[in-house]
Amino acid sequence: MQGGQRSVARCLQCDHQGLEGETQKRGFTLGCALQFAAAAQNAGMASTDHDDDPTHALDDFVRRMRQPADAPAPAPDLSGLHQPIDADAAQARPRSGVLRSGQRWSADDVEDVPVVELPRTPPALTTAPLVSLPTVDLPAELAQAAQVPAVDLPVVEDALQPDGAMLQAGVRGARDAAASQYAQDAQAASQPVWQPDPVALQLRAAPHPRLPAQWQPGAWVGALRQVFDASTEFVRTANGPAVETYAAHRLLLLWPPQGDAGAPPRWPQQAWLLSVPAAQERAAALAQVPGEIPLWLMPDTTEVDWALGAELVLHHQAGLRPFQIDGLRAFIDSERAAVFDRINAGYGQPVAPGPVQRR
Repeated sequence: MQGGQRSVARCLQCDHQGLEGETQKRGFTLGCALQFAAAAQNAGMASTDHDDDPTHALDDFVRRMRQPADAPAPAPDLSGLHQPIDADAAQARPRSGVLRSGQRWSADDVEDVPVVELPRTPPALTTAPLVSLPTVDLPAELAQAAQVPAVDLPVVEDALQPDGAMLQAGVRGARDAAASQYAQDAQAASQPVWQPDPVALQLRAAPHPRLPAQWQPGAWVGALRQVFDASTEFVRTANGPAVETYAAHRLLLLWPPQGDAGAPPRWPQQAWLLSVPAAQERAAALAQVPGEIPLWLMPDTTEVDWALGAELVLHHQAGLRPFQIDGLRAFIDSERAAVFDRINAGYGQPVAPGPVQRR
């Protein structure tokens, strides 16, 4: 019996030591304590003298959970706080590596960039500056403003009385001067104003000795008239289409020397189509007369058959351009229409079956 109690006591002592060791571990719970106490509780139940009440299994649990009173822990070493955290990493920098893109780099390819200290802008002042204002004496200022300002006026002498005779003489002189000026203006308005003749002021070229102003024996007779005005035409050139401008065209009809200054025959001796400016038409007509014979250009060409002269040029002159042909045809049509109007207006038959005569 005593041997069984000693074995139970040894088991309880072992279990107590194991339980005390487990309670010193981190994360110990009450369930763990109950598991360790199960063996001691079963051993106690084997003896008839042991109290088998399970509630006494945790009587000394609080005592066993307390920490043993050991020596205080030493203070931590703070001697390395002044060193950077990555001091070891800074001393052992990698000499090479591989980037994310797969490119390999080495320490020889890396250049150290110096750190530049930028000046810092001082913070703005938040306090208002002290301003000292002069002291103003308000009652004195108001009293000075209420005073009447002092004005220094110059001394004015008494003006002389006007002389009536002098005033009348001045008025009389002004009236006489105005009357004389009015008389001059009226006289100038009543007289005719001479103006030079604009035509006389124009510079006239000296008349050519072969172009007499009057008919003279032995001179050729000519008639000159414009057929159509200046025109433009689109032509094809080596550089592409271009616009060509032509001067006005004139019809020149020439007759040999006549016996008098009357109307020349209906059929001319020569017919020319000239393309010259108006200022050069007389010289161009003179150039068509043979030799040194003078040329008399008729001032009145009403009796000349211009349609006949245009027909002669249209049918016999070679090398006419399309616009020249169209201009000559239009001129012929207009002349025939004008002759038809002259026939209807200038002739008629007063009494049938009488003659047709000039009206």
